[in-house]
Amino acid sequence: MKHLNIFTLCLCMAGIFASLNSCVKKHFDAPPDNSSYDPMIPVTATIAELQQQPEGVALPDSLIVSGIVVMDDRSGNYYKSIVIQDESGGIPILLDQNNLYNDYPVGRKIYVRCGGLFLGRYGQNLQLGYSPDASGNVSAIPLLLMEKHIVKANFPNPVIPDTLSLQVLSKPDNAAVYLNTLVVIKNAEFSSDELGGSYAQPASLASATTRTIRDCSGGNILLRTSGYAKFQPEKIPEGNGLISGIYTRYNQTPQLVIRDTSDVRFYNSRCPEPSLIFSDGFSNLDKWNAVNITGDQVWHTENFGNPQPCAVMKGYENGNHENEDWLITLQAVDLSGYATVRFSVDYAGKYNGDPLRCLISTDYSGSGDPRNASWTELAVLHQNNFEFTAADIDISAYRQEQVFIAFQYTSSDSSGATWEVDNVKIWGE
Repeated sequence: MKHLNIFTLCLCMAGIFASLNSCVKKHFDAPPDNSSYDPMIPVTATIAELQQQPEGVALPDSLIVSGIVVMDDRSGNYYKSIVIQDESGGIPILLDQNNLYNDYPVGRKIYVRCGGLFLGRYGQNLQLGYSPDASGNVSAIPLLLMEKHIVKANFPNPVIPDTLSLQVLSKPDNAAVYLNTLVVIKNAEFSSDELGGSYAQPASLASATTRTIRDCSGGNILLRTSGYAKFQPEKIPEGNGLISGIYTRYNQTPQLVIRDTSDVRFYNSRCPEPSLIFSDGFSNLDKWNAVNITGDQVWHTENFGNPQPCAVMKGYENGNHENEDWLITLQAVDLSGYATVRFSVDYAGKYNGDPLRCLISTDYSGSGDPRNASWTELAVLHQNNFEFTAADIDISAYRQEQVFIAFQYTSSDSSGATWEVDNVKIWGE
């Protein structure tokens, strides 16, 4: 009888387990597919109209825009920000969250409730974000407020980029309608002196790197790549072809930012090579005349640069000092025999003080006080937190001339910036 009871008990337990097991689903339900859902929030302004709102003040609650994400942070080339675009223009949005591409991938439509957000600029490039910080730059929209302001809609959506020439994009003020939009450039290639290099230096050396993209008509633009981008160590391609990216600016310097290397399709033969008329990487100042007008500080070289070394001038030494110092090519540069001529320089600056002026002259004697000659301003270089930036300038107006190139530094007893100059080149075709 005892054995029978144990046997009966086992049968009952087996039945209970079988009954419980029959209640467990073998397959879990898949999450609902909301990729085609659009909440159809009424839009009250285009992105172009948003861009006309005053900067540094809270935007009104009535302002709602919509756009397609054309840049996310999947590759690491953008950080805590996305770029959206509609038929009128584009704008970056600063968001305090990592891995934004999980919620806002390229192709996602979103609505932005702009009430309480702010417009601001970084390097004259307009941005949308949260309240300005102590320096006046807009901050990222806090994570807890993101769902209040950013509403996801359907995915994916195509964006057809504008195909533009580098000549059209050469001056950001004139090409403002294309800023922060996806563009395509034809017949593009990396400058020959960039070949063999990677897309960017490691982040331990530079937070970002600029590489020169040119076309066969003499146009140039800077490709800016983060040192944290996943494709940072990849070698740049040597051919010619199409490049897509987000068109941006840093002050008056036009820049392009790619989403990943699939945006670069260089499969064709390269353009004919231009001639390098003048080049200096500043291992010393042998090709330059350092002219001191005022002050004890002078132009010299230091182990900084893009890469090391570079020319340096600073008016600070145990305090700020009044200075005026010129760095002028030692010899006149002969531009005769060329149809087009371009000048480029890498520069980095920091600390409060005057910008660095880049000048050209056709009547400087080659020695003596440069103020006795006539100089024309080629560029005004602004501080950029010691991130080397390239300036590329068409100087074809001086073809058939012999010219001197100069950098003019000034400081006072109340402010003195530090400037680094590297990789001066003059090309002719």
